[in-house]
Amino acid sequence: MRPIHVGIDLGTTNSAAAVFDGQDLSVVRNAQGSVLTPSVVRVDARGNVLVGARARRFLDTDPANTRSEFKRLMGTAHELHFPASARTLRPEALSAEVLTSLRRDIGDQFGVLPERAVISVPALFELHQIAATSEAARQAGFERIELIQEPVASAIAAGWSRQDGDGPWLVYDLGGGTFDVSLLDTQDGLLRVVGHDGDNFLGGRDFDRVLVDLVIARLAEQGQCALDRTNPTHAVALRRLRAAVEEAKIELTRASEAPVFVAGLAVDGREVDVDWLLTRADHEALIAPLVARSIEICTRLLAAHGLGPGDLARVVLVGGPTVTPLLREQVQAAFNARIGEGFDPMTLVAQGAALFAGTVGLDGRPATAAPAAQGPRVWLQFPTMTSDLSPFVVGKLLDAPAAGAELPRVLVRRGDGGWQGEPVGCDAQGTFSLMLSLLARQTSRFDIFALPAEGGEVALSPAHFSITHGLTLGEPPLSRSIGVALANDQRQVYFERGSPLPIRRSFTLHTVESVSPGDAGPALRLPIVQGEFAWAHLCRLVGTLEIPASALRQALPAGTEIELTLELDRAGQLRASARIVGLEQVFDHVALLVTPQLSVEAMSEALDKLRARAELLGHSAFHSHAGDTAARLSKVRPRLQDVTLSIAAARGGDLDAGEQARRELSELDALLAEVESEKAWPELAAQFEDAHAIAISWLASYGSEPEKAALARAYQAGRGALQAQDANEVQRQLGLVQQLTAAAYYRDPGAWEDQFDRAAAQVGEATDVRRATELVQQGQVARRQRDAAALERIVRELWTLQPVDRTEQQRGHGSSVRRR
Repeated sequence: MRPIHVGIDLGTTNSAAAVFDGQDLSVVRNAQGSVLTPSVVRVDARGNVLVGARARRFLDTDPANTRSEFKRLMGTAHELHFPASARTLRPEALSAEVLTSLRRDIGDQFGVLPERAVISVPALFELHQIAATSEAARQAGFERIELIQEPVASAIAAGWSRQDGDGPWLVYDLGGGTFDVSLLDTQDGLLRVVGHDGDNFLGGRDFDRVLVDLVIARLAEQGQCALDRTNPTHAVALRRLRAAVEEAKIELTRASEAPVFVAGLAVDGREVDVDWLLTRADHEALIAPLVARSIEICTRLLAAHGLGPGDLARVVLVGGPTVTPLLREQVQAAFNARIGEGFDPMTLVAQGAALFAGTVGLDGRPATAAPAAQGPRVWLQFPTMTSDLSPFVVGKLLDAPAAGAELPRVLVRRGDGGWQGEPVGCDAQGTFSLMLSLLARQTSRFDIFALPAEGGEVALSPAHFSITHGLTLGEPPLSRSIGVALANDQRQVYFERGSPLPIRRSFTLHTVESVSPGDAGPALRLPIVQGEFAWAHLCRLVGTLEIPASALRQALPAGTEIELTLELDRAGQLRASARIVGLEQVFDHVALLVTPQLSVEAMSEALDKLRARAELLGHSAFHSHAGDTAARLSKVRPRLQDVTLSIAAARGGDLDAGEQARRELSELDALLAEVESEKAWPELAAQFEDAHAIAISWLASYGSEPEKAALARAYQAGRGALQAQDANEVQRQLGLVQQLTAAAYYRDPGAWEDQFDRAAAQVGEATDVRRATELVQQGQVARRQRDAAALERIVRELWTLQPVDRTEQQRGHGSSVRRR
C-alpha cells in the first residue's frame, strides 16, 4: 500500500484536503462530492454537530446555532454560544470539527483514517494563533501535525510539476479572512521564500462587509428597515444578509448582475423580504479600495527587497476572491507579470501541503496499517521530492544472510522501463548506495531487487519507492521579530525578522526582585513578544513563560541568572525553556496567550486618546511645515474612522469586528509612537554623534582593532539610518556603539572603582537593602586590597539590586527580568 501524505487547508470560508501517495496528487471529495467543505458548524438542540455544506444551509434558517468565519478568532478568548443546546465552544473547537470532517472524508476515500497531516496557516499568523491551530488538530484526533505557511504551500503546488524558469515570483493569497503575499525565488529547482507581508484582517469577508453596508443603506433609503450594526438584536439578521450577499458576490464573477434575496428578515419585531439587484459595477466600486490595499502591501514587500513592477516572472493567485475579474485585472496591471494559469485557487494550498507532507516523509497511515514484509527487508533513505534529476538512494539490508553466505547485490529499475541502474554490492554491514535517474517534472516509481549469488531476482520489502522531480523548499524566513520583554519596557531580541527557520537561541537574563518559595502567584514572569518596535509595549504579547513560586527549591535573590532559550520550528511553533542558574531547575511550560480582550468601552477610550494624539501631531506638523509627517498623518484619519465603525459593530455583537478594531488600535498606537519619536530627530542625531565621539575616545585608549572597525561600520549604518529616518535602526546602531564604548571603558583600571562609588551612593534604594549594604562593605574591603576581580563581581551584583521603574515594568508586560 502506498503512503498517504495528507495536506489540509483550514480556511476561513472553505476548507480542503489533498493526498499525495508518492506518485499521484489527489484532491479529496467530501460526502456531497465537492472538493470544498464550507468552514461552517451547526449545533442543534440535541447537541448534534453538523459540518460543511449541511451546516451552511442553516445559516439562513437557524443562524443563532450556526457559526462560520471563526478562523480569524483563533487564539482569542472569545467563546461562541449555541443557544439551542446551551453549548459554548471556542474557535479552535469549531475548527477541530471541520478538521474531523475532512479526516473522515480522507478515510472514506482512501480507506485509512489518517493520524498525521500537514495543515496550512497564514504566513502572518502569530504564535498564539499557530498554537490554537495545533490544538484544533489535536482535538480532531491527529497524533502529529506539521504546519506550513499558506503561500509556501501554494508555491510548492504551483511549481512541483512544471518548469517555468528561474527568477522571482509572487504568491498573492487572498482567502476568506486573511491576505498573505510571499515573494519567492526559484533557482535551479530550489524554492526560496524571500519575504512575507500581508494583513490578517483583509479577505473575502471584508468584501462582503462593504456590500452588506450598501444593502443596509439601500434598505434604509427605501424605508424597508433600519439595520444597525450596534444593535445586538440585529446580529442574526445581519448574518443572514451577509450570507445572501456572499452568494451574489460569487455569482458576479461570471455575471453582470446578481440578486440579493432574503425572505422574512426579522428586524425589530417585523419581517422584511429583501429582494435587490446587485450590479458588478456597484460591486467593483466598493471593493476597489480593498484591492488597492492588497496591491499596496505587495508593492511594499517588493520595495523592501529592491524589486518593482516588471521584475516578477509571474504571479500565482490563490483563494476564492481572486477569481474576481477586477482583482485579476488590477493585479496584472500593477505588476506587469503573467498570471499563473491552470491552477485551482481553491485547492492549491491543500495540494501544496500534501506535497510538503511527502517531502518531510509524514505518512498519515496508522502504524498498524503498514504492509507485512513479503521479501527480505531493506531500509531506504531517499528524498521524496528533489530538484536533482540524479539523486542518490542509500539503503541497508536488514535480514542477515545465512552464515557463510555471500551478501547479494542490489538492483534498482525505473517502473516505466526507461532506466535500470548497474547492480551494486553491499559492504560488510549490508549497506549500499546508488545513483538514480528521474523523469523530469514528474514522479518516478522504482522497483528494487536483491540479486543473490545463485542467480535470479528477489523483490525486497518494500519492493517499490517513488521520488518526485520538482521544487525543493529552502528554509522559510520568520515573518516578525520575536524576543522577550524586559522590566524597563525594552526587549531582548532573540530572532530578527527574516531569520531562516528553524532557529534556536539562548540569552542569560537577571531577575529584578527577590522571590521566596512561599510567595503567592507566579514567581517569575518572562513575556514573549512579537514585533519590530524597540519598546516592548508596542510589540504584541504572544506568550508568557511563568515560573510558580511553589516550584522553587529555595529563595531567589534579585539578580539571579535565568538562562532563557527560545526555539521556533519551520512553521513558527514556539518552544521555550528557562533554566535557573545555580539551582539547575528547568521550566518549559509556555502559556501561549489568547489575544488580550478589550471591552468595547476600553476600545472607545483608547480610540479617543489616539484621535487626540493624532490631532496634536497634525497641528505640530502643520506649524513646523513637516510635509512628510503631515502626509503620513493624513492616512491615519480614515483608519480612525474605520476603527470607529468596527467598534460600533462590536457593540452590536460582531466579534470579528471587535478583533479587527483591537488590532487596528494597536497598530495605530505604534504608528503614532513612531511619528512622536521622529519629532525628536535632532536630539536623536545629537545623541548618536555624542555617543560616537565618546566611543572614539575610549577605543583610542583601550579598544582593539576589530572593535575600531566595528565602530566604523556602526557609525556608517547609523548615519544611513538617520538619513532614512529609520528610528528603530538608529537605536540599534546606537546600542552597538554604546556596547563598544562599555567594553573599552571597563578595561580602564579605575572604571570599576568609579562604578562602585555610584552604586554605593544608591544603596538605600536597592530592592534588597540588607544585601546591598553587605556588598558595599565587601566592596570597600576589595578596594583596599586592590582586588579588581572581586570589585567587578560586587558592582555587577549591586546593579542587579537597583530598583525598577514600576511604570516601565507594567508597560513591559510585567516582566520579571532585565539585562545585567
